[in-house]
Amino acid sequence: MWRHLTANFSDLIFSVSEAMDLADSSLADHQIRTAFVSAELARVARLDFEQTERLTIAALLHDIGALSPEAKLGVHSGLDQRLDPHCLRGGKLLRETSWLAPSAAIVEWHHTPIKTHLEAGRSLADFDVLGAQILCLADHLEQAIRRDTFILFQVDELRTTVHKLAGTLIHADVVALFDQVSGNDCFWLELVARDLGLRLRKRNQLRSVSLDHAAARALAGVFKDMTDFRVGFTVTHSTGVAACACGIGEILGLVEKELQQLELAGLLHDIGKLVVPNAIFCKPAKLTPEEYAVIRQHPYCSYQILSRVRGFEKVAKWSGHHHERLDGSGYCRGVKTAGLDLGAIVLGVADIVIAMAERRPYREPGNSSAVLGELRAMARKGLLDMNVVEALADNYPSISARVLEAQAAVEARYLENYAMIS
Repeated sequence: MWRHLTANFSDLIFSVSEAMDLADSSLADHQIRTAFVSAELARVARLDFEQTERLTIAALLHDIGALSPEAKLGVHSGLDQRLDPHCLRGGKLLRETSWLAPSAAIVEWHHTPIKTHLEAGRSLADFDVLGAQILCLADHLEQAIRRDTFILFQVDELRTTVHKLAGTLIHADVVALFDQVSGNDCFWLELVARDLGLRLRKRNQLRSVSLDHAAARALAGVFKDMTDFRVGFTVTHSTGVAACACGIGEILGLVEKELQQLELAGLLHDIGKLVVPNAIFCKPAKLTPEEYAVIRQHPYCSYQILSRVRGFEKVAKWSGHHHERLDGSGYCRGVKTAGLDLGAIVLGVADIVIAMAERRPYREPGNSSAVLGELRAMARKGLLDMNVVEALADNYPSISARVLEAQAAVEARYLENYAMIS
């Protein structure tokens, strides 16, 4: 058994990519399809493995800067004409870790017209420009596909759409690459294949390498930001949950690998909220039963996203259980004590603590007395583990200081790099 956590890089990128399109059926497979078209153009352009990997990562994550379902739908439908914010934000997010930084400029420029590049003295000889132009074409092509019409009925119309972009938005040489790959039915049928994600994974265009904890944490931090930076009041939430959970876990004697898993689960526990619209996420009043049902799906989605990553088995399980309660009254599986690992129980307590201590649109933050009082009351009702609650209570000042330090660093980075982008 490995003493330290490892996780698969390719699995993580593909899983998050597919999750980004869960918000609405009109977005289904947008990132994956865009990556497929980009890969086909990369093939005929004879890009090497390093270039193809950079382009593939950019394509799989190109809308990472559109943080909410509404933002993604606005970009995809063309209703939101302000394309620069999500491109700029996406580039900044990818630059947060060396694993993604080589793809940042491609994402940042994926809506930049070729005329703008040429006026700035840039050309296709610069790979970032070529990659961005390939991604731009792939993105526009995928957006133009009608999901209610058989793909082969659309081919002439789609080819015409791409050709109209030549010379203004997209370089004619990149359009010529598209002509090379799109002249047969197989290209179009594979583009809309139900198992396209699996087929693309099997092409091995990303390194199938095991990430150590430091690398996995760096990537988790980016995907945590994608979830938490959508609104100001959640900017530091997952960071706080991870710090609090690890503080409790250390006191309870969790071993190093378990603490690493707990930290990652804390950072990524809310990644399933990618499917929750801002209209519900930010509502400053009590949710309706229908709205609450939408919220309740997020632990399930978190589990589905993370369970596809080799090495994240416990991270996925604990993230999926963070709203379960010991008496079975939680969601979304209704698991009782016997079905809950200690990591999931700790994560659930940490999530409650941080949520209560944060200011939300509908209430002021709770102080330590109120937070601990509520936790003890929940434990007496059989919802939470009293031993976990008391471990937190006995060490509240030190754990709170740890949380505040971690949250302050994230807030400072958000204010410096992201708050002004709108």
